[in-house]
Amino acid sequence: MALYVNTNVMSLNAQRQLMNSGNSLDTSFKRLSSGFRINSASDDAAGMQISNRLTGQINGLDQGIRNANDGISLAQTAEGALDEMTAMFQRVRTLSQQAANGTNTDEDRLAVQEEIRSLVSEVNRVATDTTFGGQNLLDGTYQASFQVGADAAQTISFSMREVGGTAAGNSLTANGGFTLSGIAGAASTVTGKALHGAPSVGVIGTAQQATLSALDSAYTASDTYASVFTETGISVSSQVGAQLVMAGMDALIAVVDKKRAELGAVQNRFQSTIRNQSNISENLSAARSRIKDTDFAQETANLTKMQILQQASSSILSQANQRPQVALSLLG
Repeated sequence: MALYVNTNVMSLNAQRQLMNSGNSLDTSFKRLSSGFRINSASDDAAGMQISNRLTGQINGLDQGIRNANDGISLAQTAEGALDEMTAMFQRVRTLSQQAANGTNTDEDRLAVQEEIRSLVSEVNRVATDTTFGGQNLLDGTYQASFQVGADAAQTISFSMREVGGTAAGNSLTANGGFTLSGIAGAASTVTGKALHGAPSVGVIGTAQQATLSALDSAYTASDTYASVFTETGISVSSQVGAQLVMAGMDALIAVVDKKRAELGAVQNRFQSTIRNQSNISENLSAARSRIKDTDFAQETANLTKMQILQQASSSILSQANQRPQVALSLLG
């Protein structure tokens, strides 16, 4: 075997192997200290691109879940206010039934009238003052879309501008929102009972007209519009008026309950969206983890191997550097 002094091939080989094991050892240190298999594009260019794309989608899904929860909170706020309106309408109905009883004098009915007016004023105040983040929910203007998906245009929308669809008669915007008059205005389309206007056809059925005529000989079917469902117009000061209010309250309650049902449905839709996107986010996170995260079992084994190889390369390099000294014995 030839013996060279100027070029120690075995030393060069040992140096190269030591450099390779050192680089692999550095990579293992980075992966174990960061927890990521991919710490730079050079580690896995394609994997980095795929994992970043998955990260964007996961972040979008998680933000969409938060947005959907905000939508639920908003819908619950509106539905809670409408629930209180229902309770007040039920109380007005009970009071009108009390006023319709023949044991009451006109003075008694006026006392009942005061409480009804107070309740109606509170209904209108709730419609004016119910807000969420500075936005009024019940004034007939609220309409919004909620970005619940990870990508553009993946939204859920709902509106407080109408009840039971977008038909012109269902609109609450023109009537002042969920005020007494606004709800009464939508009642004609939603329930088929016109609660104000001239005349309020359908508030009292044809079969009951004779009963009201017996209570007040001056009453005619065209007088049904006299019970105007507004804050200042609603009246139980007479038996006939009390009967009309009692009949009309059923339609008002039906309108509010219709909108509450819509709000309940959209809350359930948000909940379904949250469950679905939580599942998608979980599975995408698992896929990203397989690409980007460090497998500590595998990387620890690789670290141990590289440490042994580095020690071995160092020892071999030391011996390889001693080999040219053999030439001195030949010169002796």
